[in-house]
Amino acid sequence: MNVRTKVATVAGAAALAFAGVVGSAGQSFAASNGQQIHFHDSSGLVYSIRVQGYNQNGAPASGCFSTPGKDTWVGGWWWKGEVNVTFYKGSSCSFATYFGETNAWVPTSQSGDWTTVSS
Repeated sequence: MNVRTKVATVAGAAALAFAGVVGSAGQSFAASNGQQIHFHDSSGLVYSIRVQGYNQNGAPASGCFSTPGKDTWVGGWWWKGEVNVTFYKGSSCSFATYFGETNAWVPTSQSGDWTTVSS
């Protein structure tokens, strides 16, 4: 192996290592500054939920999510502190299908990335 090939191999390995660290940094950061919501529909009647609270940056956030089964993982949205979860019997968070609500505390950090909220 000549010097040029060795340098190219070392540079390629360093680039891959750097990309691996950068690619995983977002999820690691979020897990230490908020959690995602795992919704458990204990009633079997909820078809959508609205989650309102604060995101990992402390900014107000709100989203409507369909809940097609008894367990729904709302990925890609990171929450922390107190959140309000409103349950709907319809699929579009329409007040006409209001079913109930609960408040939940989402810790800033914990061993996993998910906090369970139940209907």
